[in-house]
Amino acid sequence: MKEKKGMRCSKQTEQTMCHPHSKESEQHFGPKFRTIHHMINRYFGRCWENDERELTRAQCATIHYLYDRRQENVFQKDIEAFFFISGATATNILKGLERQGILVRVPMEEDARLKRILLTEEGIEIHKKALGMMEQMEMTLTEGMTEEEITTYRHLLSHTIQNLEKLMGESEKYLGEKS
Repeated sequence: MKEKKGMRCSKQTEQTMCHPHSKESEQHFGPKFRTIHHMINRYFGRCWENDERELTRAQCATIHYLYDRRQENVFQKDIEAFFFISGATATNILKGLERQGILVRVPMEEDARLKRILLTEEGIEIHKKALGMMEQMEMTLTEGMTEEEITTYRHLLSHTIQNLEKLMGESEKYLGEKS
């Protein structure tokens, strides 16, 4: 078997499924999701390249999440759960945003070990720019679709996420991992 960027390919499937541009791979969703993911990342990278910050898509998404929940107590564990990321990944995202003055962590009065995550005024301003970029991306993604198709698209994406959450829960049971 040949290993290729996180994929294990037998000699038989190496020429088809593991090559992202093969005819057979066009029948699978994985290469399409990967292409979409990379294209969106490149778009956000270009949007920030003239800005001193050069925020990543993950950082923009975190800013948006915090902005939407600015009236709530949000902690690192909430970000981990919402984005399905590890504690280490969340820590890296948050530390990067904190270094840039975009957010602060404020200890809770009742338990100083708990640190509420808040956007700064600068973070709120950056949210406005990031929101504009996200809205442009969504308009591009849905260009040529009717409102009904966009509603269906959102439903199908949500349904896909639910199916993957279910699959992850089942695989964790079989693998003996923590739920």
